Amino acid sequence: MKKIMFVCLWLLLFNGVSANPGGGVQAKPETFRENKGAPVSAAVSLRLPLAMSKRGMATARSVRITNTLTLPELDTSEIASLQQTAGEKALRVGVGRALPASISQPIDLATWQWTAVSGGKVAQFTLNSAGALRVRAQVQLGKFPAGAELRFYSPTDTTHVFGPYTEANSLFWSPTLEGESLGLELFLPDGGEAAQVELAIPQLSHLVVDPANNTLKSSIFKEEYASCQQDMACASPAWQETGKSVARYVFTDTDGLSYLCSGTVLADSDPYTQIPYFFTAAHCINNQQAASSMDMFWLYANATCGGTDSSFVQTTGGAQLLMAKPALDTVLVRLNNNPPTGVTLSGWTTTPLVANQSVTGIHHALGQPKKYALGNFDSYVRLDASDGGYMVTPDANGDFSQVVWHTGITAPGSSGSGVWVEQGGVHYLNGALLGGASECSSMGSPDEYSRFERTWPFVSTWLDAQGTPPTLHLQGGTKSISALVDGVIIARYLQGIRGDALLEGVTTQALDTTVLENQLAAVQVVMDVDEDGKTDTSKDAALLIRYLLGLRNTSLVQGMDLSTSKRNTSSAIATYLESILNATP
Repeated sequence: MKKIMFVCLWLLLFNGVSANPGGGVQAKPETFRENKGAPVSAAVSLRLPLAMSKRGMATARSVRITNTLTLPELDTSEIASLQQTAGEKALRVGVGRALPASISQPIDLATWQWTAVSGGKVAQFTLNSAGALRVRAQVQLGKFPAGAELRFYSPTDTTHVFGPYTEANSLFWSPTLEGESLGLELFLPDGGEAAQVELAIPQLSHLVVDPANNTLKSSIFKEEYASCQQDMACASPAWQETGKSVARYVFTDTDGLSYLCSGTVLADSDPYTQIPYFFTAAHCINNQQAASSMDMFWLYANATCGGTDSSFVQTTGGAQLLMAKPALDTVLVRLNNNPPTGVTLSGWTTTPLVANQSVTGIHHALGQPKKYALGNFDSYVRLDASDGGYMVTPDANGDFSQVVWHTGITAPGSSGSGVWVEQGGVHYLNGALLGGASECSSMGSPDEYSRFERTWPFVSTWLDAQGTPPTLHLQGGTKSISALVDGVIIARYLQGIRGDALLEGVTTQALDTTVLENQLAAVQVVMDVDEDGKTDTSKDAALLIRYLLGLRNTSLVQGMDLSTSKRNTSSAIATYLESILNATP
């Protein structure tokens, strides 16, 4: 059964919500682009590198690792705890395992094996949970001196290293690591002593589903959800682009139980910022502790229709809880770390659905690569809590939408995923999945989604924020913008040039290159002059320089390939350039 049965939230937190305020507000999708002005982060690596042994397990060079704890395979009661139950919180995929007092209480770190490294010393500890497909640990840091560092890594794949974590007096969940082993590395700087650190590992979460692939190790998944799923790689290219806004995430409760849900990263109304606002269901995330444990898996889809060639990008760090409305089953968080470059920031609309309107759902179901479903809006409904789930009542003023699929369905793990409509060739999110009864054997059974227009009053503070365009006055407000100074500096920046080389041979004015690079990082958000989804020197910077030199009409765009550009006329490009050049410093 796929119905969401989060009765406690409904009974404790249900409250009246105002009707649709109207207005038809919307935002168009954007392609997320990395901040080219931000410093490039070095790949995270261990202080004490590991080498692979002949048996495939990693071992520390020049040291025999004695700091190891191994838990047996799950017992019958632990396996039973993975079954979906009344009061469920999305798709249960991991069980919490208590750890012995020797590590669940402050650890006697002096008993660990320590090795001298450059700048200090290191100890490594390995947790094994036999049979797990993925693991994570809850860590309590008390005293943690300046310069100390904690990292997490996969003992079987040392390219997967996360950290360093340095915050004293914190309780948090580590990133999830593939396989049954999780490594911890503790670094102390010269002069640091083990007695200065308070470290405990209260529990471990043993996952039986790996969200990074379609490996399943649980009986909770049933055939009625699998046979009619539609691979996202088989959808149209336009819908595949929209699908890049959908991510799968793991979160873990205080009891160590882990869950999977889907969600969508959204654009906001400010064209000059790209903030990773993430929209999902409140029956998945409804408190800061859950938000802090979110582990994200992006761009997880097959590359070819019918293929098995999926890949993913994992980001960690959790999120800040901005808004949670259990009565509407919606939540908005701000991710603490950016999604990867190339992710789509989804558009959204507050325009209500109309009878029989075509809709598309995009989600991660059954631990598999991204899926989609096509159908139609059926009716608005009211939901009332009942034993074991919720009751659905037709209500034109209800807070939820019912949709019926004719191609594909949703399934366990789809919770929190979006439903989209198409308007003028643009895709707009209109709600997030609460639950439903759709199955392969019952295609006419509806699914229930939140209504974005009802959520809008509670998220507009963030999504409707308005900014001001950055200034192109790189030399200060008193000097005119120059093609051969400002224009050339911008062109060099878009080429990847940094530091003093930005100014070489261009100006003798003393400019702080750190301040300048911060200005240029802001400027790049308006530098897609031809609106082709890219910023580059050959077109965007060249168009700016030509305009600053006084070229107009045909001379402005002569020799430019604008076949993939949305601004593809000299008039449109000149109007846009005039608008950004008039931005006040």
